[in-house]
Amino acid sequence: MTPPSGDSTRITVGAGSFADASAALRLIERIIHDLRPNLGGILVEETTSLAVCDLPNQRLVSPSGQVVLAPTRAQIAALLEADARAFRQSLAKLADRAGAPWTFQRGAGDLIQMSLDTGAASDIVIFAHRNIHPVAGKIVLLSSSTATQSDVAAMSRMLAQRTSASHMMMAVDDSGETRKGPGAAHPDHFATLQKALSQLARMNAQAVLVDLSRGPVQSAEQLRSLIDVARCPVFAFGMASVTRALAHTTHIPPSPARDGQ
Repeated sequence: MTPPSGDSTRITVGAGSFADASAALRLIERIIHDLRPNLGGILVEETTSLAVCDLPNQRLVSPSGQVVLAPTRAQIAALLEADARAFRQSLAKLADRAGAPWTFQRGAGDLIQMSLDTGAASDIVIFAHRNIHPVAGKIVLLSSSTATQSDVAAMSRMLAQRTSASHMMMAVDDSGETRKGPGAAHPDHFATLQKALSQLARMNAQAVLVDLSRGPVQSAEQLRSLIDVARCPVFAFGMASVTRALAHTTHIPPSPARDGQ
């Protein structure tokens, strides 16, 4: 894979917890020595989660199925402090092993929008999500065409190789039909992004890669839908060419023409 142009590959990891961040950092660790990395991390305290704490006697269903009282703001603050410390330390260790510069910050608000804002100048923004399957899943490339020669496609194949995972390409085209390729080297074709996301929701993926400057993701709502159904770290490329528009508008501006592509 050819690293993005410039002095370094700028990678921003946005996470709502250390458990989510650690899954993304483990993937980065597999490929970091093939890049010239400049790492950034942001831990986002989501306002929707805090709202639950303000409701008296609010009860939640735990991952084990138990009904428990919602944590207080003080408990949430203590958990976030511990998560921030662990996230920062893990990011620093990873950067140190690669000889890479790094930054870390905290924020409050919407995870997706804050990650987009923070990573507006990044080559890759990773929306972190903890692993929910006991068995590592596929590395999925979500593309707007059947083209397989690009930096994003090359990174997805490299990540699959380094994690000993199956590689799958999901291509959204305008053929008007959904058809399946005969193997990993041939993508599954989908007539619409919604059909592709419906298939992705039924899969076990450990990472999804998408180029925002090329599609098929063309709005903030579509990006949110992708992150919701993927249930794994989502690597978003093309931020430099779409600027900050994705975080605040419904349409991604077209990317500049690229030589030979």
